[in-house]
Amino acid sequence: MQITLSSQQSQILESLSQQGGYPSIEDAIDIALVLLADEIIQQSLEETPEYLAWVEQTRLKIEVGVQAVERGDVLDATVVLDRLRSKVEAARAASA
Repeated sequence: MQITLSSQQSQILESLSQQGGYPSIEDAIDIALVLLADEIIQQSLEETPEYLAWVEQTRLKIEVGVQAVERGDVLDATVVLDRLRSKVEAARAASA
């Protein structure tokens, strides 16, 4: 396959290669294509019902947390960290 690049595209690739970020223009193109593929995959995942449901659940949890803070219903950071440490230790013990 043969591809013709615009002068702007060529300048960008040459600049990336000259700056030492990529050993060659071909390597820069390879990385760009991988990043593009990753972005397309991520966009596809973000459109799934499961992802959209997760986003909505997370939004609701954040809203509940904000309302709790507004009421003054908060925990001391030390208490929260102690609880998290206990959960981590319990998970480690269960996996051992």
